[in-house]
Amino acid sequence: MSAVYSAGPGAADFLIYRLRVDSVPARQQHYPFGLAQPPSKGGDIAVRTIAVVNRKGGSGKTTTSVSIAAALAERGEKVLLIDLDPQASASSWLAEASNDRGPFDAFIGTRDLGTLAVSTDVPGLQIVRSSAWLLTAERTMMGDIGVGVLRAVERLKPNWGFVIIDCPPSLSYLSVGALMAVREVIIPVEAHSIALPGVAAVVREMGRIQSSLNPVLHNPLIVACRVNRTLHAKRVIEELDRAYGGLRARATIRESIRLAEAEAARMPITTYAPESGACLDYRHLAEEILARDEFVEPPARLESRWRHLFNRTTQFAAFNRREG
Repeated sequence: MSAVYSAGPGAADFLIYRLRVDSVPARQQHYPFGLAQPPSKGGDIAVRTIAVVNRKGGSGKTTTSVSIAAALAERGEKVLLIDLDPQASASSWLAEASNDRGPFDAFIGTRDLGTLAVSTDVPGLQIVRSSAWLLTAERTMMGDIGVGVLRAVERLKPNWGFVIIDCPPSLSYLSVGALMAVREVIIPVEAHSIALPGVAAVVREMGRIQSSLNPVLHNPLIVACRVNRTLHAKRVIEELDRAYGGLRARATIRESIRLAEAEAARMPITTYAPESGACLDYRHLAEEILARDEFVEPPARLESRWRHLFNRTTQFAAFNRREG
């Protein structure tokens, strides 16, 4: 299993710091890689963008990404799954793993991310496969790769009704880039007490991103996964309800060997075991996602401080050229 580079909880802080350019003349500013111009304002198309993220591995993150994507496609939705995890588990599950630099090129702005989408055996479901290049890119580009993720997602054409991003199991620059690019977040959490700090860390990071980098990012949908009949699992779910109230999804995902078998068979649960309890759980979760009325229409895109600074800088540079 490949190592995943974790930028730690300071990834959002780094990106926020890079945006503090108020006092720097336009000609001296050092923009993040690929940001020679303001990013598009987005929000003009009714595409649902969802990041599936957790700081802890083994939470059911990739299983949830793949299963939700398949369940939505089963209902007739066109879905694009973007595998942003350098471990490429979702890619290996639904397609052949890729070693080319296509995702890297998309995140530095020299290639359209949508052209990397390949079809799966599930009608209506396509995937952008991960690549080992992402690990190298994150180590060398740091915050710039997060900005590249944002720009690549914003440039996607409205060919899909849902864009789902399977993030790395960490709050890395790639994960923060995904949180900057989407409106919705799903946090899968294993029904075990050891998993609770990971949920808290993601929720805290989201708060910082909402206040500075992505003002249209909504509160997360927390999904209890790998739920069994033990008293401990019941208490963990009660603690989630106590701490996060209405943020927990009504659907819970039961512990099931069928999910592991589906991954080994390289088939989504909707195909491998369509009558299983786990498949039923993910279908209920897909229905819950579809029923969230606040995401049916495209939002009025708010201008974050970041975009405001870019607009100011562009105007200042144009003024200087006229005066010169």
